[in-house]
Amino acid sequence: MAVPLNPMPAGYYQEYMPKFTSIEGVTAEEHLGAFYIYANNLDINEQDVWMMVFVQSLEGEARKWFRELAPKSIAYIEALDNVFFKN
Repeated sequence: MAVPLNPMPAGYYQEYMPKFTSIEGVTAEEHLGAFYIYANNLDINEQDVWMMVFVQSLEGEARKWFRELAPKSIAYIEALDNVFFKN
């Protein structure tokens, strides 16, 4: 049985979202730090929403990397941090 997902943020939440391509001089640590601030400002508390919004912050090869992760291989935000920093 599928677990129901929490609703995504309302409005134009993507307008000020930090973006990460892995090639534009921003490190994974810098991007994740900026994303944590962004998600906190949006009051994103649910892990499923946090991760769905996070993938929207990735572009190009970084998004391709995320999409190639095995389904359900990352269960919580801290695990995503660890995997993101390794790649």
